[in-house]
Formats: sequence, C-alpha cells, structure tokens
Amino acid sequence: MQATLDARKREILRAVIRSYIETAEPVGSEVVAHQGHLGVSAATIRNEMAALEELGYLAQPHPSAGRIPTDRGYRAYVDQLADTDAPLSTGERLRLRRRLATAVQERERIPKEAARTLANVTKYTSLVAHLEPDRFVFHLEGAANILIQPEFRDARAARPILEALEREEVIAGLLEGAPEQQVSVTIGSEHRVEDLRGCSVVAAAYRIEARPAGALAIVGPTRMPYARVIAFVRYLAESLDDVMAGLA
Repeated sequence: MQATLDARKREILRAVIRSYIETAEPVGSEVVAHQGHLGVSAATIRNEMAALEELGYLAQPHPSAGRIPTDRGYRAYVDQLADTDAPLSTGERLRLRRRLATAVQERERIPKEAARTLANVTKYTSLVAHLEPDRFVFHLEGAANILIQPEFRDARAARPILEALEREEVIAGLLEGAPEQQVSVTIGSEHRVEDLRGCSVVAAAYRIEARPAGALAIVGPTRMPYARVIAFVRYLAESLDDVMAGLA
C-alpha cells in the first residue's frame, strides 16, 4: 500500500518526474528548487527528497547523484498527479482525426494506420489489435523507436524488449486487459513478462458502432510523459469508432 503524500511531497515528486522525463538525468534538489517554484530552500527540498526515497518513490543511482523516480513513484504520479497536466489541444485533436480519416480509404486498413499514427506522434512503439470475423489481427509499428530512448540505446538492454514484442502472445497479453472507455497504465515491475519490466504500457480498448472491436497501446520506457501519452491513446481510441463508421 502506498503512503499518502502531503502536498509538498507530491509537488516535489511531480517536479522530479517531469525533469527526469525531459532529461533522462538524475534530478538534484537545486533543479527542483529552480523549476518547481515551491517557495522553499534547496535544503528543505533535499530533506523531502530523502524522505521520498525512504518511502520508495525515488531512488539514488549513485551517492553523489540526484534522484530518479521508481516504479512506485511513477505509479503515484499516474494515479494522483498526471491528470492535472495539459490535455491535447484542439489543433492536435483535429490533426489526429484528419490523419485517420484521410490517410486511407479502405476501412480494413484503419487499424494499421492508427498504429502508425500513434508511433509517429509519440515516438514510441505502438500496438493495435483489431477483431476480424474469427480472430484478432495485430499491428506493431515503430519498434525501432525503442532504440532512440536513452535507456535502450545499448543493444543488450533493447534486445529482450524487441524480442518480446515479436511474440504474438506477448502482444495479446498487453492488450487483452485494456478497459473500455478508459486508459490502463502498466508500469515496469507490474508487468507479468519479465523482459518488459523496463517499460510502461498505456492501453485502451475501442468499439466500432457500439461493438467491441479491439485495443491499442503504446510501449515505451517507464520514463515517458504519461499525461501526453494517455491523452493520445484515449483520443485515438475514441476516434476510431467515428472514423471507421464513416467509411462503412
């Protein structure tokens, strides 16, 4: 069970996570003091970061380094903090909808285009499962995007992830639990597949003309901008019904 964090700790955790997402570098108290606008000293922030480490929300990779979020820290961020970040703009929504509606003219190609669109806009790997008459068809796009992430530039770190994503049963497992009308987020050690425990998966189911039709997901490092990725996945899932119905 996660401890309840007071307002200051929540803001410091949020500041650390946002900085780490942007830079992929351990975050020191001075950075939080400068960027967080908390109105307290770096020494106070340092003490609070030490407390967050004791509670399991942050880790210190080296004694002289700043701190990085743990899976538990990311979970707290996703569950309690990320919903206050900015949603997609009207322009982004229009561009995504237009891309789906105009990029293809054949209904059966829309799921693949949805996967390609998600991979392109997020720069992560995307998965889409679409229910056909007697089976699911899986589409994977942007697998090479794994390699541009600092965590996975070493081929030894990236190889197990890429190999796992080649297995249909792994893809099916990532998508099968996607909730309708919501977005699920599975973070690092929460995965059942050990090779994916350096990743997070953001997934959502979608419907076509009110019938269950499939699911889509983003696979990326645990260090991802969750609010943005959640917004993209949610909106694209909601859009698939309208776009595919319009091409019927």
